[in-house]
Amino acid sequence: MRNILILIITFLLFSGCTKKVELGNFDSEKWKSDPNGCQGIRSEMIDDLLEVKPNLLGLYQKSIIKALGQPESEELYERSQTYYFYAIDPSADCANSKDDDPRILSIRFTALGIANEVDIR
Repeated sequence: MRNILILIITFLLFSGCTKKVELGNFDSEKWKSDPNGCQGIRSEMIDDLLEVKPNLLGLYQKSIIKALGQPESEELYERSQTYYFYAIDPSADCANSKDDDPRILSIRFTALGIANEVDIR
């Protein structure tokens, strides 16, 4: 009985250790409603994204997915680092893609799953 109680308390402590996502005026639902940037909504949100970009640093992968949705692609890099890629401008997967080099939001995570680099290219 005591072991179960310790297990429950430990679980509650660790579940409360995730960093709260503070994105100010950034509309996560609006961002998520435009997969691959096909509707141009993400392009219109670029100023909001630039404003909250520093707030994404230090967040866990789970928190990033909660805020931005599933990435369009991800890449496993050396030393178990992971990159998430989100299309900002309509990507090649969109029928209305005009740009050969659309802007991409790139987020690099450490082996522990913590965002340590956020870049728009």
